[in-house]
Amino acid sequence: MSSYWRVYFWAYLALTALSVLGAALRPAALAAIDWVDLAAFTPVALFAVGAQAFSRSVLPTNLWKGLLFAAVFWKSIALGVSVPKVIARGVDMNAKVGLGAAELTIALALFMAAFLVGPPLMALYCKGYPDGDLGRIRLPSARRRTPAKAKA
Repeated sequence: MSSYWRVYFWAYLALTALSVLGAALRPAALAAIDWVDLAAFTPVALFAVGAQAFSRSVLPTNLWKGLLFAAVFWKSIALGVSVPKVIARGVDMNAKVGLGAAELTIALALFMAAFLVGPPLMALYCKGYPDGDLGRIRLPSARRRTPAKAKA
């Protein structure tokens, strides 16, 4: 599993470099939410994926949990703003190139969003809850019930 995180780290680093280069060359093309995402979430995501890839945990567990909460909160807002824009662009593209290309573009954009958001959040989760949080989950059926002792 570690090799997956290492490959993902280097791929994410390359995509981040391309994003920073694109933002530097055309700063007016990005909305304010994209700038915040690039300046705030991307370094946290790179740090978390790098820590997961190279088995480093330089931060205390509670700080990882705080970063996880902030990242989930932020990404839900960012995706809530971005996904309708992607769908609107897909509808616009439908008028220009056809339904098949528009649907393919929307599907590809949503796949890339999941690819770029999911693993960093999972890395933050793995660092915040290194042993998992199964000890906190108490399902009623999971409790052991001791059978009643028969009276002799």
